[in-house]
Amino acid sequence: MMSDIGFLLKVIQENAERHANQMFKPVELTSSQVRVLKFLRGRCGEPTTQKEIEHYLMVSHPTVVGIVQRLEHKGFVRTQFDGADRRNKYIYLTGKEEELYGQMKSHHEAMESLLTAGMTLEQVGQLRELLAMVYENVK
Repeated sequence: MMSDIGFLLKVIQENAERHANQMFKPVELTSSQVRVLKFLRGRCGEPTTQKEIEHYLMVSHPTVVGIVQRLEHKGFVRTQFDGADRRNKYIYLTGKEEELYGQMKSHHEAMESLLTAGMTLEQVGQLRELLAMVYENVK
């Protein structure tokens, strides 16, 4: 069973998510919430819609609504409807994530190291290429 590619990918993802959730438990954030904060930070203050977050996370609209509502309740983001089109809701960082940015960055680096432990740089490159191919096959 451990040679089943789909099963291995699922187990890896679940374990990585468990690690992330453990790391951010003290600040009461989930791995999904942290991914949204990192995505918004990468947008450098540019107005970002919930639809853009849906595409980035590859999840449904209701899932993003829940994540954004919880982040807004915790004071990490604020939302604003588009004046011209109320169907668009923009999400903005409040700056509260600044205090966690170093922690988010170091966790990402630690997770990459954990996932690639014992691999050469060449093997890591090959892994990235193979995973990109797998992604293209299933998207």
